[in-house]
Amino acid sequence: MSLDYSELQPGLQPGEEVHGIKRILRIALGVVLVLAGIAMLVLPGQGLLTIIVGLNLIKPDNPLVKWIRARTPGIPDEGPIPVKAIVFGIVLFVVFGVLSFLYGQDTFNWIRDQI
Repeated sequence: MSLDYSELQPGLQPGEEVHGIKRILRIALGVVLVLAGIAMLVLPGQGLLTIIVGLNLIKPDNPLVKWIRARTPGIPDEGPIPVKAIVFGIVLFVVFGVLSFLYGQDTFNWIRDQI
């Protein structure tokens, strides 16, 4: 059995370059979100949700991503993550980041005084 490669043309076909750039940007955004989610596990914010979104952008069919998604309420097991969940996570990240920047030291001092 031989394969027929006669229809292949050298170089990129129309649309392939745009698809490649989109994929690279998607993976880069996924890595940033995973790193931000790991930071949010100890900082204010939705760390687990951010990690899930980031991993889903990097490789949605990964078994770890499927396992985490199956155990996270509000996130479907298959298919895209709802835009509402993504927007909600980004809003919470920004709001709690600003609040921790503005009131973080006061909160830390209050907790320290309670102990």
